[in-house]
Amino acid sequence: MTKFSDLTLSSEMQKALAELGFVSPTEIQEKAIPTLIEQSEADVHGQAQTGTGKTLAFGIPLIERIDPKNKHIQALVIAPTRELVTQIVESLNSVAKYKKVSIEPIYGGVSMMHQERALRKGVQIVVGTTGRVMDHVRRRTLKLDTLRTLVLDEADIMLDMGFKEDIDFILSRAPEKRSIWLFSATVKAGIQEIIKDHMHDVHVMRVSPKVVTTKNTQQFYCMVSSRDRLTAISRFIDCAPDFYGIIFTETKALAAELPQQLAQNGYKVDALHGDMSQVLRNKVIKKFKSKAINILVATDVAARGIDVVGLTHVINYSLPRDQESYVHRIGRTGRAGKEGCAISFINRSEVGRVKRLAKKFKAEINELTVPTFDQVFDVRIQQALTCLQPDGQKIISSDMIGRLRPLIDKHSKDELVNGMLQLLVEKMGNLDAHKKDIVAPKDLPRRSHDVYAIDDNMRELMLNVGTIDGVSQQDVLKFIVSSNKLKQKDIAKLRVIKKRSFFTVPANCARDIARALDKKKFGGRQTRVSFASR
Repeated sequence: MTKFSDLTLSSEMQKALAELGFVSPTEIQEKAIPTLIEQSEADVHGQAQTGTGKTLAFGIPLIERIDPKNKHIQALVIAPTRELVTQIVESLNSVAKYKKVSIEPIYGGVSMMHQERALRKGVQIVVGTTGRVMDHVRRRTLKLDTLRTLVLDEADIMLDMGFKEDIDFILSRAPEKRSIWLFSATVKAGIQEIIKDHMHDVHVMRVSPKVVTTKNTQQFYCMVSSRDRLTAISRFIDCAPDFYGIIFTETKALAAELPQQLAQNGYKVDALHGDMSQVLRNKVIKKFKSKAINILVATDVAARGIDVVGLTHVINYSLPRDQESYVHRIGRTGRAGKEGCAISFINRSEVGRVKRLAKKFKAEINELTVPTFDQVFDVRIQQALTCLQPDGQKIISSDMIGRLRPLIDKHSKDELVNGMLQLLVEKMGNLDAHKKDIVAPKDLPRRSHDVYAIDDNMRELMLNVGTIDGVSQQDVLKFIVSSNKLKQKDIAKLRVIKKRSFFTVPANCARDIARALDKKKFGGRQTRVSFASR
């Protein structure tokens, strides 16, 4: 087995790795580190899943490549989310402990002035999101003339988020002689375009897909219709008194709505999605890590870079669009020797997808039924009994009994028993949400797995035009109706944000609308319309 001590690394790097307790590199690290050090001028595409150690796979060679005497920007790392930027910076700083390397995170939601001061002072590695990097490049507070290495991390996720034009802009501003290190979990059409348009003589490194099941994580699928999934989630949570988990949704709209519905039923829950400000996102993450809330509803992209220890559950409100996303999600539970549970809600027509997942990753994914009302009630009763007799210890001290004596003397035994039962019912919480009958989903017509169903009759579409292009909600509404495929009253929801617009339409005409609006001129750009995935 290869060890880090066998690799050609500086003594400072070896010392930092030893202190961190890193002995043997992961598969992607073993492949990438020697290549990126020995062929540092080459363009490289590394294909590996999140959780395989790819941050240090490019981070260690990147730190080793920095010239400490040169105080100008030598490397730029682009990542899809603010949280991932923070995580990358922490990883780079940990291995650069004994190297004189300056690293600066650049992302939106925080002061531009602070970042400008840091850049003027002199930074050798910048790690940032596309939007804020573009802002600094346009202001000329970030100059890429001296750039030697440009890293695109989670490039496929950036493409999913609609950042292809942003990536092209940044790459077009970089010097002609620079290395591009591109890392992605998948090889989509957009990845091939980046390689074709910007990279030369690409060295490819691939890591074989990992087995996604471990002895500590049990995986299940549960057939539940869209209308019953809120009830099903509530029952699973209540049947696990120590529930501490993430519920993944495919769209930001659902990530915002589902926590409100759960909170109305008394659950400690919050949301995490791309439309939230950085300040609010930080507050939510802090609450979740401190267990002030025990349920987080999030989209894949919003959850990137968040490392939370001790999760008991991951619930997929619906199966993710691609197999790699499934791997990323369930890998968040069952860590550090603790038990974990991953549950995916599906329609009957998606059983085949589950079987393909299990076959590809050599995983055991068993069918699970939604807990019944009686099972939930039994769990609540057990909680109440535990409250009455915690670990066999007395609940009330003799001093407390003395204080309660006037109450005891004033009421009969029956009155006290009835009062105690009333308190227990309140302790058990509201069970009304569980009384609804859950009907098994019908055998729905098979549909392409790249279509996300908000419910069985509606679909959400994404348009690559937003307020930054000078369009209003009314402008977008008129553009959608111009497809002549539907009327204004048929549009269930419409949200226009900075760079994109999301709208919900009847499922039976969603594909026709997407085709009719795609590649048109709107907001000064050529449109791209696709099914929303985040």
